Amino acid sequence: MRYGLFQLDTTESPVAVRTEHAVTELPQVSVKRPLVRKKRLSSSARSTRADLCFSRDTIGTPFRILPVITPRQSGPSPHAKGDRYRELVTKANLAMDPLSLDKLSIARSSAADSFVSPIQREMKEARRFLDNLTISGPPTAQPASQTFTSSESLDDEIKSALKQVADMRNEHRQKLVQMEKEKEECRKQEEERKKQEEEHKEQEKKEAAAAAAGERKKASLKPKTKPVVKPALSVQPTVQSSAPVSVPAKVTGSSITNASTRAAEEWASKYRDMYVYLMDSIAPTIKNDKAKKDFCFKNRGIIVRSFGQLKDSQGFVNRIADTVIKIVAESPPGVEQWMLNLVAKAIVKQAEKEVSVAHHAAFPLAAATVLVIRRFPQLADMLLVRLVKKCPYVIPEYAGRKQGQSAEAYLRSIGYKEKDDDELETEGIYVERMAGMVALFAAIVQTTDVSGIAEAQKHPLSIHLGWTWLARMVNLRPRTISPLLVHTFLSIAGPSMLGAYGNQFRKLLDILASEWLAEIKLSKDPVAVAATSNLSGFLDGYKKTGVFKECSGRFIKPR
Repeated sequence: MRYGLFQLDTTESPVAVRTEHAVTELPQVSVKRPLVRKKRLSSSARSTRADLCFSRDTIGTPFRILPVITPRQSGPSPHAKGDRYRELVTKANLAMDPLSLDKLSIARSSAADSFVSPIQREMKEARRFLDNLTISGPPTAQPASQTFTSSESLDDEIKSALKQVADMRNEHRQKLVQMEKEKEECRKQEEERKKQEEEHKEQEKKEAAAAAAGERKKASLKPKTKPVVKPALSVQPTVQSSAPVSVPAKVTGSSITNASTRAAEEWASKYRDMYVYLMDSIAPTIKNDKAKKDFCFKNRGIIVRSFGQLKDSQGFVNRIADTVIKIVAESPPGVEQWMLNLVAKAIVKQAEKEVSVAHHAAFPLAAATVLVIRRFPQLADMLLVRLVKKCPYVIPEYAGRKQGQSAEAYLRSIGYKEKDDDELETEGIYVERMAGMVALFAAIVQTTDVSGIAEAQKHPLSIHLGWTWLARMVNLRPRTISPLLVHTFLSIAGPSMLGAYGNQFRKLLDILASEWLAEIKLSKDPVAVAATSNLSGFLDGYKKTGVFKECSGRFIKPR
């Protein structure tokens, strides 16, 4: 080759090449594989490639030159596979989008601009600020009082602003303290008011108890004479059994009054005084004795759960009654009366919850109650104490609204309860609860034989109390709730009343249908009208058939 250029043969490792001028030793040459090739070429293919070449002036400095092109031989070339690969790579490079690089560079530049432009803007603003800023040296001929006037005025302004902020903060703190003081004052006033109200109530209870005690003392000093009681109707009511029955008050249509009879008020005052005695005398002794208090707290929940598990089964009734009797019998000295009070409270609570929505549940509850009363007769008084407190219609009594009494206070006085949201219950719920307690009262008075109770062992709340209650209801002017209560009582205790009083009870029913219901029919209250219609249908059905449509569940299943 001319001009001092030469070509290396890669099949061998040349040591020297003859030139026109001299013989030069050459370094060992290594052939690098192209980056685009994926497969390694064979030795025959490597021998035909262009290799690294060297110049005479720059021995040892490699550079690439174009491969030596030899004329294509006819026939199949031994290097056809490599040539085909290079052609495919060339076509692929030509097929690439020539604008892809431009798009990539544009995207990069836009990203760089979005990042750099805020920095450049801040730098320009800082440079502009620095250009406008002029720093002058200290004045030469000014007096000391006028030196740095601008800085002093700035300090004064800052101090004034800080003072205003501090004043505002102090003022706000004082307002908060004042508000807290006002809240505390209101709370103390409210507590003082409640305390005064409680003291006033306690004083009223004590005065009422003292007055009642004085009346009883006066009554005890009077000579005891047997009162002469007139017959209720034309025929003296007699019981068709050997049980003694007291004679009720006179029952006539013309004797309807507005609130309650005198006998009913005296009867109720007895149990109200008993409640005051329980709260004032027995309750403090229980609270102050830890052992007694723990016993009552432990067994109260057992009693409540026991009555809540009652079913229409004689075996179940007996087990519940035995559990309650055992708890009361194991009471420490001085605790038995309070435990009976808790038992009565649980019975009435069960009537409010379950019997109010299902009147047939009153029969097993009454049966268990009668079994406990047979063992502890004092429970009868405790039960009436709770019923009189919760349901004034058991007396019966229609309490009127006192002068100056608020509507809410009046509703509470006749038995309305508070809900969870501190509001009074609706009239519908109130009426249901009252009917549930009257149903319990009727079921107890009509229960005569439970688990083989003999005639001589009958409980004090027997059927005569039911006659007295019904006679007093007829002697009072009916209210909106009256037809529902009478209907509930008759559907539960009506058959027993008919068996005990016979013809006298039928006359009482005639007065109910002819005179008592006639006054309610004049009312336009929808609740009263509906209850009156139900009671009228109940009485008409009895007149036609001679049989009461009694409440289901009256006879408890043996097991």
